[in-house]
Amino acid sequence: MAEYLDQFSNNAYTKHRGLWVQIFAFAFAVAKGLAERNNAELTLVKKEAEKKRQRHTHEGLKTIIDAATTPPWLKRAIRLALASLQRREDIVTWLKSAVDMYKNTLTVSPGKTQGYDNPVHLKITMGAALREVVGECMRLPIVSPYLIHYKPKARRREQIDAKDHWTSVTPDYLTKEFSKARDAAHTYDHVPAGKRPTFHEIRALGSWLYEQQKFPTEYIQALMGHADEKMTKHYQEGHDEKKIEYLEVSAELAL
Repeated sequence: MAEYLDQFSNNAYTKHRGLWVQIFAFAFAVAKGLAERNNAELTLVKKEAEKKRQRHTHEGLKTIIDAATTPPWLKRAIRLALASLQRREDIVTWLKSAVDMYKNTLTVSPGKTQGYDNPVHLKITMGAALREVVGECMRLPIVSPYLIHYKPKARRREQIDAKDHWTSVTPDYLTKEFSKARDAAHTYDHVPAGKRPTFHEIRALGSWLYEQQKFPTEYIQALMGHADEKMTKHYQEGHDEKKIEYLEVSAELAL
């Protein structure tokens, strides 16, 4: 097992090791007499390297939205994510039936929280920016149950079968198309490719922008579906340059 794991780099090592620990544990290999002990647990434990992606800037994201190379459906997805602070998976699965333009509300049950003891269910009162992009999504001529949708250039049977609806956008497709649009807009060319901000970091920028506009932390925390303030603060960090803060003191010793 140790020799097998040694062929992988640090992050791949931790993922493969974790999987094998589960295989031994959940397959009851020891209990069934297939192994004397959980061999994977006896191997070296390595700490997975932290992924450090640069944060989006407001100007950088605006450049991507304004770029002619960014598909219209992706522009709407970016604006929807920025105003609503919802995760990628919830953006692409957001149903039109969740919208009430008359009452100016938008409901969502963030998928990541549905396994919690107290799942989060939000009824969002839409501000002007959010209402504008939701209205655009609702008025599109393509018949789709989803707010974010597009018309594929080709409808291959295997692609249609893999999706809930032929117009839907999968989370992975959203991520890939955003990365392509980001690089085509040349907004982060100065950042190494592996550290350029992804679609996920839009959520962090939106949270920070809400903070800059003086919305209270409790407001932002509720919108993001966070259980505690600490996680919300983590998302808001990294958008300002670190400045030296001087502590004013006195030194009045008489010599």
